[in-house]
Amino acid sequence: MPMELDLAPTALASEPVTASRAISQTVEHATSRPRTGTAHETAATALPAFRSHPLTRQYPHSVAAPRAGELHLWRFRCEWLPVPVQEGDTWLSKAERERARLHPNAALRKRFISARVVVRWIVGNLFECEPQHVELQDDGNEKLRARHPHDGRGITIDIVYGGIWIVIGMASATLGLSVVTPSPGSAPDESSDAARRRARYSSLCNALRYAPVDIDGALLLSDRSSCALELGEHGYWYVLDLPMGGKIRAAVAIAQQVTMVHTFGWPKGVVFDRLDS
Repeated sequence: MPMELDLAPTALASEPVTASRAISQTVEHATSRPRTGTAHETAATALPAFRSHPLTRQYPHSVAAPRAGELHLWRFRCEWLPVPVQEGDTWLSKAERERARLHPNAALRKRFISARVVVRWIVGNLFECEPQHVELQDDGNEKLRARHPHDGRGITIDIVYGGIWIVIGMASATLGLSVVTPSPGSAPDESSDAARRRARYSSLCNALRYAPVDIDGALLLSDRSSCALELGEHGYWYVLDLPMGGKIRAAVAIAQQVTMVHTFGWPKGVVFDRLDS
């Protein structure tokens, strides 16, 4: 069955009921459309190697900026910061301060600030510069790019929010993250497989910026925790499930084969190659 990635953007994470309902309706509508056969699954791919790192305020300097085939994933709660709040606030740009000021409530403002402080801390360590000097190209929708000030290497950054978690992904290629959490707007009888499919679908939406493409719905119901998709004119995409615990489902889509994943903030021993029950 087909699934088409619509041009209409997904609702913001600050509106969990609306967002969940919108994605569910989009998935159901997409699977009812006639298939044009523009997408298919490639040959089975091997899972990447995973290297787990503890979430501490000492950045692991052995971890360099992601190169081709590498993916960095960070997971933390809003309350976690690598420096005192007052110091982190001084790192924000004028535009980030203005965006924080315009957030509709204190909880969303705090969440936004926490995410940006951590992003600046990470990139500052990767690029060996002060966090306040990190230049972030921001599309206004949590899609960021940063370029190394000396050698010009670029990385892409995506930020998503789900429940108590903030999740950040970084790679040298285009990527998109998604976290699906149960909410009053979700179908009450939604299965774990359906929620997983929504997470995978939404990660592709975020990565492709809602460009239209047909996807066989069965491909997104695979029981493997990773898959490779050939999306016609949109090229090759690798989709990986992220273990979140409970009924939360998450996924990342990236425009290249992934061979190494560095994880930060997941308990040691969490198995990325086994789907949550």
